[in-house]
Amino acid sequence: MAVRPVRIFALAIIGTMVIAACASTTADAPVVSDVASYEAEPAPASSPTPTPIPAPSPTPLYSKLRIFVASESTDQVWVLDGKPGEPYALVGKIAVGKLPHQLGVSPDGKWVAVNNRMGNTTSIIDPFAMKEVVRLRVGKQPHGITWSPDGKTLFVGHEHDMYIARFEAGTWKPLPPLMVGVPQHVLTIAPSRPNELWFTLTNTSQANVLRVYDLETDKITQIKVSDVHDAYFTPDQSEVWSSSSGFLDKPSDRMVIYDPVMKTVKSEIHLPGTYPFHTEKVDQDGVFFMADRSLMVLSDHLGPGLLWVDWKERRVVSETKLGQQPFHTTYDPEGDRLLTTTNVDGMVNVIDVKTRAVVQKVAVPKAHGIGAVGIAAP
Repeated sequence: MAVRPVRIFALAIIGTMVIAACASTTADAPVVSDVASYEAEPAPASSPTPTPIPAPSPTPLYSKLRIFVASESTDQVWVLDGKPGEPYALVGKIAVGKLPHQLGVSPDGKWVAVNNRMGNTTSIIDPFAMKEVVRLRVGKQPHGITWSPDGKTLFVGHEHDMYIARFEAGTWKPLPPLMVGVPQHVLTIAPSRPNELWFTLTNTSQANVLRVYDLETDKITQIKVSDVHDAYFTPDQSEVWSSSSGFLDKPSDRMVIYDPVMKTVKSEIHLPGTYPFHTEKVDQDGVFFMADRSLMVLSDHLGPGLLWVDWKERRVVSETKLGQQPFHTTYDPEGDRLLTTTNVDGMVNVIDVKTRAVVQKVAVPKAHGIGAVGIAAP
């Protein structure tokens, strides 16, 4: 068959290319363009770079934190508000009974209760409406205060009466009192042991001044210890610690540590150069607590200041200096701040947890008990 001249010429060129390509592996292959049959293949499409999606910001726990402070000399509870990370400001004053002292916030944040120490009453405050809703008649010189972990029951102890009062939250109906037979000073209850009410004794010559009331059996366990002021659980609730003395003119650096299961003394330690008093308590001083469970903060009347204690190692890590007679503490998680009252200079001290420095002071006359409630946006 006859071959067209154009096709013969094209085959000759291709043959020359093959020979040249085989002769040297380093030579560049010539570009061949066959107009009649060749089309360039499209370049592979590149994958688009995905646009990074920012992680959603965590939903704030509250729009603002509302702080309630018992002002002993004014017979009022003073109210401070602070948005996350912003300074606190005084927003109101609530009239209560004579000499408001210990203050307790229900674990659900619905109620604030304050013992009117010289009025023999306990005021119940609506933290959202910022008003007293009822004033409960209790025994002589109410002092200790705490809530059941489920928020259904309020307990009130007395320095000059032989029983612990109980009230049903919401209705404020008196419940049968706990007949303990001795005056009490402070009360402590932990979510991990909701049926055990721990209390210390005062104004008595009886021994074993730390006791536990079993709310299921109505039995009282006496712990063999003397000279106890306040008692509180460690942040993980594995131990109970108690401070000593309780008399402002008789400082004591002694702390006693207990096994809450066996209800026995584990050890006695001393924190030289300090006079430990109170710490932030669950079911009393607010609904928020520091995330770092290795630290416990204790008010120190000798410093005076706030002690940062490594409770597992039994040592003071540092101290934030405050005014005279620091008492109770509450926590602001959004701002990562502690708020501690000092009674003599009449201040609420706002402390940055990271730097452990005082970043603000708000004047509240004879400030004592303190608690915090989160307020949602309207």
